[in-house]
Amino acid sequence: MSFNIKYQIIFFLSVITLNIVSAQVQEDTIINIIPTLVPGITITEKAYQSGDLTMTQNQYKVMPASFQDPARILIKYPGFSTPNDGANAIIFRGMPPESARWQLFGADIVNPNHLSNAGTANDLATGNAGGVNALSGSVLDYYHFEANPADVSYADVMSGVSNMKMAPKIRPFVDLNLIGLEAGLGLSRGNKNVYASYRYSFVGLLDKLGVNFGNEKIGYQDLSLYADLIKNDHHSFKMFATLGNSSNIFTSVSDKGGLTSFKDMKNIIYKSEMALAGAQYTYEKANKYFQSTLVSSGRNDNRTVGFNPIYLDSIKLSWISNQDINNDISDRLLSWHNQYILVLNEKKLMLGVRSNLQQDRLASLGSEKMILSFYPYFQYQSNQTKKLKYNIGIGGFHDSRTKDVTLEPTLGVSYNLSDLITTSFNYRLSSYRDYTSSVETVQSFDRSRIKGHNLQIELKYLKKYTQIKAAVFLHRFSDMIPFKQDSSTMDEHFTSFNGSDFGYDQVFAAIIVNPIGTSNARVYGSELYLENTSFLNGNVLNYGVNVCVFDSKYNLANNSNNFFNGRYNFGYTSNVNISYTMDISKSVKNRKLIFSLSNHYRGAMREQSLNPISGNNISILYNTNSPYNKSFRPYQRLDFRIVYNNQKTGNKKSHRWSLDIQNLLNRENDGFRYYDPLLNSVLLQKQLGLVPVLSYRLEW
Repeated sequence: MSFNIKYQIIFFLSVITLNIVSAQVQEDTIINIIPTLVPGITITEKAYQSGDLTMTQNQYKVMPASFQDPARILIKYPGFSTPNDGANAIIFRGMPPESARWQLFGADIVNPNHLSNAGTANDLATGNAGGVNALSGSVLDYYHFEANPADVSYADVMSGVSNMKMAPKIRPFVDLNLIGLEAGLGLSRGNKNVYASYRYSFVGLLDKLGVNFGNEKIGYQDLSLYADLIKNDHHSFKMFATLGNSSNIFTSVSDKGGLTSFKDMKNIIYKSEMALAGAQYTYEKANKYFQSTLVSSGRNDNRTVGFNPIYLDSIKLSWISNQDINNDISDRLLSWHNQYILVLNEKKLMLGVRSNLQQDRLASLGSEKMILSFYPYFQYQSNQTKKLKYNIGIGGFHDSRTKDVTLEPTLGVSYNLSDLITTSFNYRLSSYRDYTSSVETVQSFDRSRIKGHNLQIELKYLKKYTQIKAAVFLHRFSDMIPFKQDSSTMDEHFTSFNGSDFGYDQVFAAIIVNPIGTSNARVYGSELYLENTSFLNGNVLNYGVNVCVFDSKYNLANNSNNFFNGRYNFGYTSNVNISYTMDISKSVKNRKLIFSLSNHYRGAMREQSLNPISGNNISILYNTNSPYNKSFRPYQRLDFRIVYNNQKTGNKKSHRWSLDIQNLLNRENDGFRYYDPLLNSVLLQKQLGLVPVLSYRLEW
């Protein structure tokens, strides 16, 4: 790595005397991030709950269109969707993807994804998503999305947090597919494990199969490392790291006769580097559990643009867009999370503290100013063997940017109506950093934290192989900052609820905006989830159906009752998921054949009118006085996967062949509209069509 993340990691490794260990989890279990503790301290499986979702390795090895990236599977569950197939951005219940964050082993990290410009209309780096996760599914033990109302141990939560945990060990493997090559080596000594995994992409093979990436050269590589240094009955200490880089290079058309768009005149080079390293210590004995995690992470995203000299005479424009500006963005974060849990007579007390030191480019406007945040919390949980269970907690958030101190209470109550039926109530007051940013806007003001009341009531029926769950929810946000241009005399829809660039993907000149007080936003709705497993002649059929209906709106002033549709107010999401596992073992060979099919259907993403520019009158490109009153087509995607596993009895070596097809029906969903200066017209960019990935994996 050529930037100073190295020095953060060296500093971190030199001072670390910290602690944490992960509890052992069976391969097929789903983990509750906050352990359910009994004498001996065990972490137990937690089925899907409204909003919260945990996925193990088996799921993102089998479920279609995951591409070893568990974040891509979220859209198969109620309330989740994505704005574009080219990236793993998470939209939850109509809240902007910028409101979702990332953690590793429970500590905050910067955006861990390669190609963070993927799937965006302005081709600029985002702080929350990318083309593929740098932590491959081969090294992840589980992936958990903690949604609001979140547990009190989570801080800085608006829509939710993606928390990942690296596997305690891996088997040596080689995975060869049309996206790239991945290989890993794991070694064990006693109960201690160490492993390394390396991945190198060659996405260009998909282009030869007809998958259109816009004539761009795309590549990425990453290296993940893990080691147990201490591991005994009561203590464990592990260290881990992931390094990665990615690039996206577009070469201009060399023949004027071949021009089809304004972009064809440009040479664009996007490069990204990311690194993270950390350590985790755990002490557990009888009814006591202590855990401490320290992670240092950082990334650089650089994008340079140059016009091919042969077209300079053809460019008669007096302005350039934000897509034509060289961008160099860096993020740095040092995160420390400590947690202590005590169990007395099946009652649980939890104490913890989070502290982050982060370079905040929003507050510093390009400087290297560091922001310190501090979040202590406490929770009491009642006897878990009773019919009536409850937990109550409180946290306090302070950061050096806003100087605010926010008290954030939580309350959860559940009651077993019968052995099969449970009802629950959960509430959380949370706060979230103002993520508003834009390359083309001048923002010089003191920021406040977005506050949110989050409420959910759930009814669930669990009977062996059947789950039925229904929920209603409400998210009400305040202290959001709307903006207005200096020259405007009317209300304008510059609000962070529509995304980091206020929802305006194309801005062609610097805009000076000023805050005009505070505003509110609200999301409310309901969801239904059904999943069932059946056994047919020794084979397993699993199917699920779910739907979420919601309304996601914002206003432009605290006291206004005039609410407008948010950019991501789809109105509904719906899914059908089916998998069938056939046992076709013969004699000494264990063989399985798995078919998996899933369909995601949701309402349309909204947009403002985008107009051709007359002369140099760039102000008419968007009508910023207008709400998001236009919409794309509803989004639909059918994914398919077939997996064949083969392993000889008593032999560690296993073979897995798979064919993964994203968008089996080749439906090109609407992506975004953009203005092309060369053509002086507004064009619709479609999303990816059918994407096939054939893979072979050998483990031993």
